[in-house]
Amino acid sequence: MIADPTRPLSADQARRNRRVIVAIAVVFVITSVAVFVWGLTVTQAARGKARDTDAALRTVAWAVLCYASANDGAFPVRDEQVALLDAATGPPTGGQWPSTRESALGGLAPMATRDAVSAIGITWGSGPDVAPNLNTNGKSSTRGTVDTVNGWIAEYARARARGEAAPVPATK
Repeated sequence: MIADPTRPLSADQARRNRRVIVAIAVVFVITSVAVFVWGLTVTQAARGKARDTDAALRTVAWAVLCYASANDGAFPVRDEQVALLDAATGPPTGGQWPSTRESALGGLAPMATRDAVSAIGITWGSGPDVAPNLNTNGKSSTRGTVDTVNGWIAEYARARARGEAAPVPATK
């Protein structure tokens, strides 16, 4: 039987309807809070992974610049050439690349070069005169880090080609 919408509800019906509405509201609020907390947790985890990827990209880019500076502009062509590199000196100052390891890291936590090399993707050049290309290997990263570090390496290669980046290493 369908209730008559023009007839007022009895006190019992009104109370029951209020309970249903309150129960639905409570379920909605609890679900909303749970989704918010879950989303915050996922976002924080993704940001942490992106920071790790960025630190790896910046560490490897710095190692590539140090290697090239120490080897008269010749770039590394395989992982092993930079994986164990713990450069005490960096590339020459005055270019469009960082002059210290700290500035290369941009405030991120330092990472062992060996770990950084295995954490990202590197497309090595066909020879020591071809600059490598770094990528995230499908991992999350903050906006622009891949372009920034590849820009450092490319600018160093251009400066070396123009004879502007003499292999006079700066201090760490």
